[in-house]
Amino acid sequence: MEPVTTIGLGAITAYLAKDGIAKLLGPTADYLGEGLRDLTDRRVESIGRIFSNASSKLGNQLDEPGQVPPRVLKSVVNEGSYCEDPVALEYFGGVLASSRTENGRDDRGARMAKLVDNLSTYQIRSHYLLYSSIASVFANSGSRFATDQDRVQMKIFLPFEGYATSMGFSQEEWDNPQILHHIWHGLSSDGLIEGRWQFGNRPSLKTVFASAPGGGIICGPSSRGAELFLWAFGHGHAQLEYLLSGELDAIVEGLPNGVPGALAVKQ
Repeated sequence: MEPVTTIGLGAITAYLAKDGIAKLLGPTADYLGEGLRDLTDRRVESIGRIFSNASSKLGNQLDEPGQVPPRVLKSVVNEGSYCEDPVALEYFGGVLASSRTENGRDDRGARMAKLVDNLSTYQIRSHYLLYSSIASVFANSGSRFATDQDRVQMKIFLPFEGYATSMGFSQEEWDNPQILHHIWHGLSSDGLIEGRWQFGNRPSLKTVFASAPGGGIICGPSSRGAELFLWAFGHGHAQLEYLLSGELDAIVEGLPNGVPGALAVKQ
């Protein structure tokens, strides 16, 4: 019988081109066999999908010298191997891709992977939809993330109807108000949106957004939330303003690229 490590590596290799693991991880690939020893087939499959996603994001950069820090690999394997949600897999893949550098010293991705792991499926999807919407609504606007005053100018309104549809909520989920509280309180407490936010019907929002067309969510981006979004799509080394450049390819298959009907909240 083949060792479990050999079987695991073979399963991951099925997701990548020839020599894909070595190209993606560099010398850090030597750590992988030991890390796979006790993983189930389903966890190994998730790792394979994450590696494939990272490789796709890197594209031709894989032909250049580079490596992923061992600490980042450890975090992605430990945290990401339990994921089946496509957005979470996308984020872990992006963190891995962002962590590949020539000298392999930059291990910020280890913290990013743990941050992704700490988010529920509801929260990570909402984070994706929010920042996709911000990237679209404020593209090429000259907006900046540098200060609180800059970020407050990027407050955004997400209509309930478009948000619920984009999230794929069942009626039972939508009827449970605790889910919305869980999502937005959680994103706020983790620093992934700015501190002041609210949701409610149109009358309750009018003091903040007089032209609100209906009920919805009003919130603004944070620098940490923008940073995570860039890491999630393989641009962890880019300036935060790259999110607003109109050049960022942030597509998750099966999800809309932002909430339909999202609007800037004019201050």
